[in-house]
Amino acid sequence: MVRLLLVRHGESVWNEEERIQGQQDAPLSELGRKQAQALGRRLRDEPITACYSSPLRRATETAQEILSALTSPPPIITMPELMERRFGEWEGKCLSDLDKVEFARWLAAHQLPAPPEGESVGELLLRVEQGLRRILTEVPKGSVLVVGHGGSLKAMLCVLLRLPPTSFARLRIDNASLTIVEVQSGQASLVVFNDTCHLQAR
Repeated sequence: MVRLLLVRHGESVWNEEERIQGQQDAPLSELGRKQAQALGRRLRDEPITACYSSPLRRATETAQEILSALTSPPPIITMPELMERRFGEWEGKCLSDLDKVEFARWLAAHQLPAPPEGESVGELLLRVEQGLRRILTEVPKGSVLVVGHGGSLKAMLCVLLRLPPTSFARLRIDNASLTIVEVQSGQASLVVFNDTCHLQAR
């Protein structure tokens, strides 16, 4: 059995500023670093055998903080497939900067259309599924820490749990949250979803 520990990065400086990040490379904020450290304390007794992370700084910094709490941490393997959804022209902008009609239409369509010059949910699902297949091939059993983003982790849940693409926009993944999925004989079971109880004890 493979136990996937799915973690969204801690708060970044752009989360703090309420900017759309996409694939822009903002680092963790001070709060985000503390969130990652709190999650590390929660997972320090988990027998993590491998770690895969998005190459974006907010994800790798989160992975580093978590693994620093372990006695024998595995190396961090970065995977472009785990990067956030590409938001094209919207990246770097605050929500208040966007065309309100265009953004409302996008939300009403369950975020399925691609943002201008961005990535569609379908493209994101295909990319994340390729990364997931690699992880499950390279680590056939054990606990695997996977550090990604709200978009890439929601896509991974859709793939693992065979949810329709319209479910993507209905899932919520908070900063520094923990979601656990166990995969055995090709079947995935959701064990923990968007758990942030470790943040209450900071």
